[in-house]
Amino acid sequence: MSSINTLHIGRTGLKTASYGVEVTGQNVANASTEGYVRRRIASETRVPHRTNSGISKGQGVQVSSISRAIDRFTTERAFEALGEQSMAMTAQETLTVVEANFREGDTASISDRLDRFFDSITELTSEPSDHGLRMSMRDSGQDLVDAVNRGGAALLESSRRAEERIKDEIKSINLILDEIETLNRRISDSDAVTGPGDLMDARDALVEKVAEKVGSDVDYKANGQISLFIGGHALVQDVHIRHLSTDTHPTTGNLSVKMEAGNGAVTVDGLLKGEIGGLVRARDQISDSLDSLDEFAQDFVDEFNVQHSSGFDASGIPGLDFFSIAAGATNASTSMSLDAVLAVDSTLIAAAGSPSAEVGDGSNLDNLLSVEETKLFTSSTMNSREFISSIYSDLGNAIVAFEVEATTHGAIVSDLNSLKEATSNVDLDEEAVSLIQYQAAYQAAARIVTAADSLLQELMQTVR
Repeated sequence: MSSINTLHIGRTGLKTASYGVEVTGQNVANASTEGYVRRRIASETRVPHRTNSGISKGQGVQVSSISRAIDRFTTERAFEALGEQSMAMTAQETLTVVEANFREGDTASISDRLDRFFDSITELTSEPSDHGLRMSMRDSGQDLVDAVNRGGAALLESSRRAEERIKDEIKSINLILDEIETLNRRISDSDAVTGPGDLMDARDALVEKVAEKVGSDVDYKANGQISLFIGGHALVQDVHIRHLSTDTHPTTGNLSVKMEAGNGAVTVDGLLKGEIGGLVRARDQISDSLDSLDEFAQDFVDEFNVQHSSGFDASGIPGLDFFSIAAGATNASTSMSLDAVLAVDSTLIAAAGSPSAEVGDGSNLDNLLSVEETKLFTSSTMNSREFISSIYSDLGNAIVAFEVEATTHGAIVSDLNSLKEATSNVDLDEEAVSLIQYQAAYQAAARIVTAADSLLQELMQTVR
């Protein structure tokens, strides 16, 4: 019966318009909700019915999907850029703190203590037998030792703290990955028509956290699933995830980050972005600075001791080592000290050039002073002062480079977020227009139902 089919068509119109009003209401209600992505309804004509006479009769309309208004490419790129920005910011902030602790100010830095030490030797050349000047040289040597040891200890502690943060962040990221796995499974099981939009919004908020923590390449699938990759290794793929872990090398003691891979794990240190990637890069820079400071301590001590032991003390006895490095020390920069005997007896300073020299001879002091300008470092291209300055400057240059990188990627993130929001954010004016359209469609569909019902009533009266 034609009237019944018309009634059915009207009913589908009512249902579709009702969906439209509902979706519009959801958009309006969440206009200021952070992370909410505007929903849009898609409708399609129902499959027509073919009568016995070969005529195709329409069956009305149906909702095919309720989807999120999202620009997949822009969103993917925004997440990736966020990881780059987070990495650079974390590295810059971490190294800035390290630099402040390492430098200790102009009057307590290693460079300043090194200059004062050689100044004290120069002063001793004026009166090598003067007990006060000898004590001044010894004390300046102790100040240099203290500065080097503090610098090494500061770098070691900074490295330890960075690695502790990495361990804590790995625990946090694994919990987030578990939540993403749960949401992806729920999304996979969700109704295809009404769509799991709220679940996807929640999952994307977690993906943003992953981007901030470790960075990743993001790939949205047409079915609503999402995959995350770190350097080509799948961290999340549909409903499957891989956890991260940390491992300490048994010999070097270096911490590394690994990702599950089959029955084993693959190292991903150099592939990480985000906060953890920034901490790894800051840790590596700290390690480079510590290695350089260890090199300075060992080579400077060796060279100075060679020159000092070639002279003779106030009693005409061959000179002892002036400095020492603890035997078996892992880091020379934290194990440097004055010779234990010389530290309590400044007459053991080997200022004289021969055992039979007259009182007041200081010819060996010139050999000690020559150490200041000796090219001991970087393939014999830098003296001690220049090498220490290069350690400071390398650290400072790394901070500046990360700061520039953070600013650059920050601008990219801002631009991409603006593009993303233009597509995904709720426009209340646009929703008001949609509401009017769906209201009008609902009223028109209701009139169709009313008209079809009236025709049926008349038909029934006629039959009676």
